[in-house]
Amino acid sequence: MENAKITAEELGKMPKEMLAEMYLQLLDSFNFLKSQNEALLKNMEMLQEKIDILTQQRFGRKTEKYLNIDDNQLSIDLSVFKILNEAESLTEEGLPEEPEFEKVVIRRKKTKGKRALDLNRLEKVIEPAIEIPEEKLNELFPLGYTRLEDYVYTDIKYIPAKAVAHEHHLAVYAGKQGQGVVRADMPERLLKNSVITPSLASAVINAKYANALPLNRISEELARSDVNLSRQVLAGWMIKLTQRYLTPVYREIHRKLLESKLIHCDETPFKLIHDGKESPDSKCYMWVYHTSKQYGSPPIYLYEYQPGRSSEVLREFLKGYKGILVTDGYQVYHTVAKEKPDELKVAGCWAHARRKFADLVKSLDSEKPASITAAEAVKRIQAIYHLEHMTKGKPDKEILEHRKRSVKPLVDEYFAWIKSCLETPMDTGGDLYRALNYSRNQEEFLRAFLDNAIVPLDNNDAERSIRKFCVGKHSWHVIDSPNGAESSAILYSLTETAKANGLKPYEYFVYLFESILSHMDDAPKDYMDGLLPWSDKIPDNVKLKI
Repeated sequence: MENAKITAEELGKMPKEMLAEMYLQLLDSFNFLKSQNEALLKNMEMLQEKIDILTQQRFGRKTEKYLNIDDNQLSIDLSVFKILNEAESLTEEGLPEEPEFEKVVIRRKKTKGKRALDLNRLEKVIEPAIEIPEEKLNELFPLGYTRLEDYVYTDIKYIPAKAVAHEHHLAVYAGKQGQGVVRADMPERLLKNSVITPSLASAVINAKYANALPLNRISEELARSDVNLSRQVLAGWMIKLTQRYLTPVYREIHRKLLESKLIHCDETPFKLIHDGKESPDSKCYMWVYHTSKQYGSPPIYLYEYQPGRSSEVLREFLKGYKGILVTDGYQVYHTVAKEKPDELKVAGCWAHARRKFADLVKSLDSEKPASITAAEAVKRIQAIYHLEHMTKGKPDKEILEHRKRSVKPLVDEYFAWIKSCLETPMDTGGDLYRALNYSRNQEEFLRAFLDNAIVPLDNNDAERSIRKFCVGKHSWHVIDSPNGAESSAILYSLTETAKANGLKPYEYFVYLFESILSHMDDAPKDYMDGLLPWSDKIPDNVKLKI
């Protein structure tokens, strides 16, 4: 039944108490609807903010290199502007005084002799001189001539890859009068009854793990050279070769990694479609660990496949390690470090703190309060980076003194500002609050670089390392099995570590396989040290000439 409309005359006849009750009920309803409407508007604003950020991340500019809040702020990229003042004095607000900029147009000068230097790295073939016929010379010079020094020019001829089937013959002998049959010894082969050779295996590894080509494309490219090898065959080879030959090399590199003073860490998810579980497309993780010469070890990139990202994974891989981990804010790193505070220390990443604000600056209207606050945070972090970069390449003592004298006041002011922002009323579900809260929660770890000269400001080295795997992941999307994931981790590790030590991946894997085959019967594996990418025993043809 529809509600009857009450007329003004009927309202006039109602008792005052009833009218007052009706008014209070309407007022309560209005206030309730008003609060509901405000909540909906707030949720809509938060959702729009998230949409703007996701749109920027999906379609917008990825780099933060030229993220300038205004024309006069400090820039991280010192190649764009020439900083005229040191910007070390603090104002009352805790920021460096505004620097003056002189825009400099940088023109790259051509390096003299660069082409000749590039060509000297290649095998040289001297072609016969092209001469002018005698009759033509006599016609041009009737009074005689003298031959001068030849004019020389150089070009490059490219010889495409070529597959050749080698047919090997083993002599077979039969003794007279039933004395039996003998055959000449067969040389060691990578895989029994397989056509694979060190050169073919290295070509496949180089194509996939150095150049990010998925196995199906490698199979198609081989087919265009009349080599019929399916993706499944190539995948089986990679797993068998890794398990049989390359795992001991990986373990030796892992042992060397644990001797470093500092390790960069990161992890990224990927899909594993045959993981033995009921759920398809299981999310697994590829972990990366990176160190370099400045931390007391050769350049090393180690990848490790794990079905999860729990603290047990990190605890097992870093068993016995004493040093510093540079990481993002993932709690697992802090959990493991707390278990042995005298041996393990975690340093945070300023790039992660900055990125959360930078996403807001790039995504939101510059007039919005959240964008203004985020821009201020980016400006303060850029000032820290600017002062930090002033001592790049300096001795550790000088770096540490500079950090305590000039950088620490900016860091102190940054965290004081962060805490003051969090004391102001704001939506705790918004991205600005999460960005501010991240810095507050990570303060201990973000300050770690102030006490140790070898600790960098950020974990960008690990992110660059894991990006090599991510580039490949976008090509092949999934890994078929745990065995495939484990072999991929080892092959990525050897490829990237070889590149970091100035080696050619293809030649390095050929050297690895041929060397291991020639030492298969050796009981002590003393030869293993000569196979590591930084070894002095690596042949010259494996090393880049650059």
